[in-house]
Amino acid sequence: MQCPSRHLTAALLLALGIPFASPAEAASYLVHDAGEYTAASANLQPGDEIVLANGTWNNTRLLLKGNGTAAAPITLRAQSPGQVVLTGQSDLRLAGQHLHVANLVFRNGYSPSDAVVAFRESSKAVARNSRVTGLVIDDYSNPDPADQDQWVMLYGAFNRLDHSQLRGKTNAGPTVVVVRDATQGLDNQHRIDHNWFGPRPALGVNGGETLRVGTSDTSLSDSNSTVEANWFEGCDGETEIISNKSGGNTYRGNVFYRSAGSLTLRHGNGNRVLDNVFLGDGKAGTGGVRVINAQQQVSNNYFQALAGSSNRAGLAVMYGQANAALSGYSPVVDALIERNTFVDVAKISFGVGYNAASAMVVPPSSSQFRANLIVNRTGANPVTVDGSLAGVAFSGNVQSPLASTALPGGVDSMTVTLVQAPNGLWSPSSALADVGAATNLAVIPRDDTGVTWYPKQGEWTDAAAVGHRLSANGADR
Repeated sequence: MQCPSRHLTAALLLALGIPFASPAEAASYLVHDAGEYTAASANLQPGDEIVLANGTWNNTRLLLKGNGTAAAPITLRAQSPGQVVLTGQSDLRLAGQHLHVANLVFRNGYSPSDAVVAFRESSKAVARNSRVTGLVIDDYSNPDPADQDQWVMLYGAFNRLDHSQLRGKTNAGPTVVVVRDATQGLDNQHRIDHNWFGPRPALGVNGGETLRVGTSDTSLSDSNSTVEANWFEGCDGETEIISNKSGGNTYRGNVFYRSAGSLTLRHGNGNRVLDNVFLGDGKAGTGGVRVINAQQQVSNNYFQALAGSSNRAGLAVMYGQANAALSGYSPVVDALIERNTFVDVAKISFGVGYNAASAMVVPPSSSQFRANLIVNRTGANPVTVDGSLAGVAFSGNVQSPLASTALPGGVDSMTVTLVQAPNGLWSPSSALADVGAATNLAVIPRDDTGVTWYPKQGEWTDAAAVGHRLSANGADR
C-alpha cells in the first residue's frame, strides 16, 4: 500500500488506527506495527509525534525523517519508558532538522546495518539539531566478533546523545562514533552528555573503543564537540576508551570507573580534558590520559588507584615522529598539564613510545607541567622518564613523599596527608595553595547518568561507594 500523507482523509487514518489531526495542528500518532509507523511517518510536520505502542517490536527498521523547528520538534517516543523493546534485526535512522527520539530499548538481537542508531538516512540526508535521549542498547551485539558495526553514529552537526545507557558490546567497532567528512561539514559541535557507558569486554584487537570522535584523515580540522558528565564503567574494549581524532573537543566532568584503558588524544590539536575523575580501584590496565599532538590541555582532573602503565599510565606523554603521517604520531607541542591530582597511581610516564626503529624520536616541546600534585601513600615513585624532558617546563608541582630524581626542578618534595571529602575524593589535610585539582571538584553521581527506569548492570556494587576509596594508609578498606 502506498504510504499515506498528512493530507489523506481522516477516515483512512482512523482505519489504520492513527489519530487524525488537521494540517494546521500538531498530530500525535500511536502506532502498533511497522506498517502503521510507515504510514504515520510519511509526511511529518513540526510538532508532530509518533508514539510506539508498548510491546516487543521485532525486526523493525525505523526511519524518522522530517524538518521540525526548535520550538516544535518532530518526536518519536515510547508509549511508556522501558516498555518498548526493539529486538531481532532492528535499527533506527534520523534525517532532517530538529528531530527528537526518546526512551527506546534495543536488546535480544543486533543491527542489520552498520549502526543501531544513525543520525543519517544516506550520505546526502543527515540529521542536524537533533536529539536522542533515554536510549538503552543492552548487549545488542553481532554474534560474529569480527563483523564490525557501531551502536550510535553521529553525523551532521549540533546533535545530542544524552541520558542514555549502552552496555555489553562484544563485536568490532566503536560503541559510539562521531563521523566527520567535508560533505556533511566538519564543525560538528555535537554534545554527548549524561550517558552511562557500561561494561564492554576486551575485544583483543584494535577497534574496541567506547567513543571515537573523528578519524585520522580529517583530524587536522576541528569538530568542536563536547563530551561531558558521562560515566564510563568497566569499558575494557581496548587501550583507547575514548579515541580523540579531531580538534577543538572538550572532555569535561566525566567519571572513568574501573575502565581498562585511557582517554587518548590520538589525533587532532587544541583539545581540552577538564574536571574529570579517573578511579581505577587497582584494576589491571586502568589508565588516565595519553597526550599526543599540539596544544592539548589537561587540567583539574583527579586520578586515583590506576594500575596501568605505558599507554595506559595515569598520565602518558608521548614521543612523536618528525613529519608524521596523518595516521602517525605527531609530536607533543604546547601541551599544558596543570592542577591535576594523582593519588596512588602506578605510573606517570614521560617519553612513552620512544623508539628509534619506528622514528619515534621527537620529544615534547614548548610544554608545561605545573601545579600538579602527586601522592603515593605507599612511598613508591610512579614517575618514569624515557628520553629528553628539555621541552617540558616544570613549575610549582608537589610530589609526596619525595620528588622523583628523574624529574628536573619545579617539583618539590613534601609529605602530604590526605583526607577524604564527601564526594569520595582525597585532598590534602592542609590546603596547598594552587596545587592539584580543586578540592570541591564536582563528581557526577552515577544515578544522574543514563535512565532511571532500566537497571545499570556494571562493575559498581552497593559497597563500591566506599570500596573505591582508600584508607589513610593506602590500604583498601
